[in-house]
Amino acid sequence: MFFSTAFAQTAAGGGSDFQAQLIQFAPLIMIAGVFYFLLIRPQQTRAKQLKTAVAALRRGDKIVTAGGIIASISRVINEDEIEAEIAPGVKARILRSTITTILSKPEPAGKGGKPVDSKDIPTQLIEGEVTEIDAAAEDNATADASKKRRPLTKAAAAKAAAEAKPTDTSVKTDTTN
Repeated sequence: MFFSTAFAQTAAGGGSDFQAQLIQFAPLIMIAGVFYFLLIRPQQTRAKQLKTAVAALRRGDKIVTAGGIIASISRVINEDEIEAEIAPGVKARILRSTITTILSKPEPAGKGGKPVDSKDIPTQLIEGEVTEIDAAAEDNATADASKKRRPLTKAAAAKAAAEAKPTDTSVKTDTTN
């Protein structure tokens, strides 16, 4: 008497209970799959990349710690610690596990100890032209600076003032009535 007869009915269509439950849970399964492929998996790959990059740290690399300190590695102490310069002349020992970001790595040395130039030919040409333009602009600036007038001496200022005054300053008035 306490229960309605509607609760006692089975799903319409005569399907099995397993199919009905699968249809009900299908959206939840799909949401879990989307979360895995869009959030969890990329985060795992980033963590793996960071772990390999932290293991390959060397002197000169710029890093960011978990506390937000930007530092430059001055030496590698052991596999767990590094010594980093956080300000000119200020060095601190930092655990590798607290490194969250690697900002830059120095260029690897090429043959003869010279850094390898990784830029392509058009980039090198454009940078060369920019350097030439900067040099030309600097030359023009120094030429303009030399053309500027020097301050006038007192005698030259008096002469210029005398030339600038009008010769006839009297006002004619008509006095006839």
